Amino acid sequence: MNKKQESSLWKSMTNKASEVRENIGKEVSKASKSISEQASQVAKKKASEMEEVISNKASDVSKYFRETAKKSTLKKQQTNSEVWQETENNLEQEEIYHIFDGYQTANQGGTQKVTIKSGKSYNVRIRPNSTEGSTLRLQKCGLQGNDAFLVLHTFYNPELNLDRRINSLVIRASIYERSKTRCLEAYNRINSGLYCYDLAALNLLDLIVELSNIDSLIGLRYRIASENSRWVGIDKGLEQVLDSGNLMEVEKHNLKGIYLYIKSGEPLPNFDKFRQLDAIILNSAIAPELKDKYLLASAISMALRIDMLIVNLIYTSPEIDKNKHRKYLSVYQQLREGATVVDNGIIQNLDSVIFQAEIPRICKIVYQLLRDRYFESELEVNKNDFHTVFSKFKKAEKFVKQAENSEKITNRFGNIAIQKGMLIEGVDDAVVSGGVGVLAGVKVLKGGEALIGAVGLVAIASTLEMSTQEKIKLGITEEANFSGEVTYSGIMNAINQVSWVIGDGGERKLEQELDIFKMFKGNQNRKQILQELETKLYTANP
Repeated sequence: MNKKQESSLWKSMTNKASEVRENIGKEVSKASKSISEQASQVAKKKASEMEEVISNKASDVSKYFRETAKKSTLKKQQTNSEVWQETENNLEQEEIYHIFDGYQTANQGGTQKVTIKSGKSYNVRIRPNSTEGSTLRLQKCGLQGNDAFLVLHTFYNPELNLDRRINSLVIRASIYERSKTRCLEAYNRINSGLYCYDLAALNLLDLIVELSNIDSLIGLRYRIASENSRWVGIDKGLEQVLDSGNLMEVEKHNLKGIYLYIKSGEPLPNFDKFRQLDAIILNSAIAPELKDKYLLASAISMALRIDMLIVNLIYTSPEIDKNKHRKYLSVYQQLREGATVVDNGIIQNLDSVIFQAEIPRICKIVYQLLRDRYFESELEVNKNDFHTVFSKFKKAEKFVKQAENSEKITNRFGNIAIQKGMLIEGVDDAVVSGGVGVLAGVKVLKGGEALIGAVGLVAIASTLEMSTQEKIKLGITEEANFSGEVTYSGIMNAINQVSWVIGDGGERKLEQELDIFKMFKGNQNRKQILQELETKLYTANP
């Protein structure tokens, strides 16, 4: 891509990004949790919008990569049947993975370990002078023996001095000199494709970049580098636990494969290993902030699949009149977003259809949690509600076991076509939809807030109830690092960027904060949140 084309691309994407104002983000708002009571609400809402804007830009550029990769892809060559060669391919038919290369590797060339959805890892040779959007092909390494494609992201660019621009932003920032040093150290880590242990400094650096008027090209690439660094930390946590366990290689491959679906932002392909994967990462030694990020991404991938199964059931069940599909779908969507359902006739019939259907039990438990409105204790002030919520999980689990048909219990399901009303229709960041997956940040899906929270609750409860023997087999030895109460609070904090309110009729429901953008107006607010995030550097361990 020449410089003129690149400039045109980013101008186009900037214009498009300005029209997208629906999603709400997560990451930077988490960094402001320790802010004082009065300032914290402002900080969270303000940081949410910053997450949203850059994430939408990431989605747009990944679609561009997908299109341009059709014109010119590189085929990797090495002795293990992987070849380098110019070729043209229709990437819409292939597996795509987005990887980040550190500056030195992209500049000088080298090797990088890449894991794909089969769970297998490959040492990929990166060509010297690889730039943003370069593409590699792994011959016959895909899930079905097909080719897999790697889209490379990097801060290396021979024409742009990106280091100088980021350094200039930090130096001009209204923060202490020590804080600037830590931010620059954080930048060097993410630029090298490494995990940044100083997450407080990285969160502050994120904000400095977001508040600047930096070019969209640089802002986007910074965002991908920053998110990649955090996921490198999660990757390491998973690997460390697996190395300590007693699993066979095929079992490790299955877990890693599920993990790759989560990182791609896609619905889980099956429910066989998600429980073990969640337990491994939630019990690992990684930072709580990273556990929160993983759990939200995992809950979204699981929620997407559960949602597909339930919506598909509404369309295909012989117990539901075809003329009433829209009514049943509307009632389910109300449950999914946390609204109160008033059509008792429809909801009772839907109960019967779901509990007697041949779908995985977790779908029924999550559905029952929605019916029980597990989240309502969130509205009660000054109450430690995790015990209450956990009790609701146990009640839902017991109810489902009694209500379901024991002959129709399965963890398997076939291919399901995307249909109107499914959450996945609005998921632009998923790799399968042309996005870059979690490299765009992890965002709560509008209309699926209550569903995602219920899935997160099930994951936490399942981890708490896992036997010691199973934990030892998985390699879990850091049990003291996991707190169900803290973890539940983390995922609900992310979802609570969508406000709990009382409706006109007195019903309790979830409603999106509509005027979040007004929180960005005024330099005083910007300065305040910058100061509060800087305080985090000296109140938390780096």
